Amino acid sequence: MPLYDFHLTNGQLSSDGGKLDLLDDEAARIEAERAACDLRDVSGEDWSEWVIEVTDEKGRRVITLLIGHRI
Repeated sequence: MPLYDFHLTNGQLSSDGGKLDLLDDEAARIEAERAACDLRDVSGEDWSEWVIEVTDEKGRRVITLLIGHRI
């Protein structure tokens, strides 16, 4: 299975969101959406300026997702 890297950033600050072995790009997109929901709903922090960027093993950007945007 491909390894995907999850990275959180607001343009100034960043955080390593970890790496996951996932089936494909669609699975990585779904996982990013779940992570965004968890961060918004559980933490109570303001995530309006933050994004989750997911890249594959080759460094290709799979998705950039606004955390503060409800899906």
